[in-house]
Amino acid sequence: MDNQEQTPVMLVTLSKEELQELFEKAAVAGAKAGIEKYEEELKSYQSKSKDRRYHNTKLLLRNYRMLQVNAESSVFGRTQMKESASEILESMMNIYNDEVIVESIKTSATRTAIIISHVQTMLDMYKIFCERSNNELDERRYDIIHGLYIAEDKVTRKDLMKKWNVSSDTTYQDEKIATERLSALIFGVDGL
Repeated sequence: MDNQEQTPVMLVTLSKEELQELFEKAAVAGAKAGIEKYEEELKSYQSKSKDRRYHNTKLLLRNYRMLQVNAESSVFGRTQMKESASEILESMMNIYNDEVIVESIKTSATRTAIIISHVQTMLDMYKIFCERSNNELDERRYDIIHGLYIAEDKVTRKDLMKKWNVSSDTTYQDEKIATERLSALIFGVDGL
């Protein structure tokens, strides 16, 4: 014979109304937990998307000169491509390897020309915004991005620090803010 202790069984009797109320409370609690989990996952997805857009904007800026030369030396015209800049940028969002992104743009001369044209247009818009703001801070931010990534003759961070009489930390902060603003322009509302 088995000498194990048995847990006493407790029977609870619920009326039909009490059982219905218990089910409703459980359904509300389950729905609330599901909504909270969904909102948490949505925030995480949006944060990762924003990070990727910022990262890809930095990637486009870092490779801007090389991609521009590639686009200018291409023998193919932009009219041969059916993709728009937004479609190409969207496809970039699904690739996580920087080298693959740059290579996929470079391998298609037409894609490169479209992206460079789009980025240049957004840089021009950002420049106009900064000039019209009549705010030296905005002008400095544009100048830092332009000097580091766009200008034919690359400007060093040290030169920019001297020119604007600011610290290295300030140039990095200005670069970050300018890149975030450019990301919004390059990727549209999804860049926010």
